[in-house]
Parts: sequence; C-alpha cells; structure tokens
Amino acid sequence: MLEGRGQKIVVVDNDRTVLELLQIRLEVAGYHAHIVRTGAQALDLLKHLHPAAMILDLRLADTDSFDLLQTIRARHPDQHFPILATGRGLVADDLRRALSAGAQNCLIKPYSGTDAVERVGRLIQACHFPGAHAIELTKPRAVA
Repeated sequence: MLEGRGQKIVVVDNDRTVLELLQIRLEVAGYHAHIVRTGAQALDLLKHLHPAAMILDLRLADTDSFDLLQTIRARHPDQHFPILATGRGLVADDLRRALSAGAQNCLIKPYSGTDAVERVGRLIQACHFPGAHAIELTKPRAVA
C-alpha cells in the first residue's frame, strides 16, 4: 500500500459508517481525512483546503453529485487533485457521466476501505508522477 505522508483527503458521503471506515483506513495509511456529509460542506471546505484527492459519493441527498463535480472543477481550476467517485447501484451511464464531469476514477459500493485507500494512492501518484505508472508497466519481467 502507498503511504499517505500526511496528504489531505476529502471524503464526501451520506453514510456515517462509510465516513468512519474511510477515515480510519485513510489515517492508518498516513493520510489526513477531512470528512463531510453534504455537497455544500464539501464546497465550503474546498475554499480553504487544498486536498491531494477526494472521494465523492455520487448519491448525495442534498445535491446532484454530477453538478457538484462540475462545480468543483469550475471553481478550483488551479487545483488538480484526483476525484474518486463512488456509489451504490451505479450503472455504466453514471460512470461515464462522473468521468466527463471531472472524476478520474469510479468505485462501486460496496467496496472495502483498503480498496478505496489503495485506489486513492494510485490516483495521487498518477496525478503527481504521470510517467510512474507507465514505467512500472514496462519493467522487464524475470523469465522462469
């Protein structure tokens, strides 16, 4: 697992259990989790916080999460943090809409906290070191 080195991760989800699970998993991995339950709280938090990444539930009760994605990208064009969109019951159209609205990746619920943390770590690494993943894929393999 990649270590967070104190990087700030914003987690936006309606479900208190999901928030608690992700907060624990992220902090164990070395990240600093900022958890909120509404789109309005997320927008307010982003006014003064520059996160390394965001985990965003696409089924928020207070707002259309696809509009929220577009708003985040429009209001913070200088912040190039990856967004991992999540949600229960997502279909292919939801995933396409999330990606076109500004998410970098999607994870369908239910998922493990470990999977979410590892995915976020990979997204952050790809954002800050875009060639690292390609280099990793092209390493020569030992022949048995």
